[in-house]
Amino acid sequence: MSAVQARTVYELLDQSGVTCWVMGGWGVDALLDRVTRAHKDLDLLVNIADLPRYSEIVRRHGFERKLEWSESLPVEVNSAWFASAFVDAHPDGREIDVHVIDVDKEGVVVQLHSDPWPLPQDTLTGVGTIDREMVRCVSRAAQHAMHSGYDLPEEHREDVRLLQGST
Repeated sequence: MSAVQARTVYELLDQSGVTCWVMGGWGVDALLDRVTRAHKDLDLLVNIADLPRYSEIVRRHGFERKLEWSESLPVEVNSAWFASAFVDAHPDGREIDVHVIDVDKEGVVVQLHSDPWPLPQDTLTGVGTIDREMVRCVSRAAQHAMHSGYDLPEEHREDVRLLQGST
């Protein structure tokens, strides 16, 4: 997924009222304000309240469910059921990897899947750029938390090194 494609998907969702934060590879690049490698998808945290709108928007733009992650849980929003961790794909090859969250009264991020990461308090405070446009993204500390506890592929180890090397 190119920078223009990632920014366009983010802007489509954001301008349609879907609250989301970029994470994963594009999240690292947004925080660094540069493209460091090729990306196959756009990883997002999506607020649970916005799942119905998210689903409507991506379906209307040609995306279909590709898979549900094993950690996905069924979540109910406005009497409808949704998955909480999944990938939606477009026929042109673009993919959106979504993990659903809620934010409690104290501002703590509540992950709505069966294998949550231990996330820091500042998780949703990141701001970065994709294709010269500002995007909400997870914080550096959240990126580090999301890249721990499992055997990282080399490209993810490099993401962590890049984040550690720039401040």
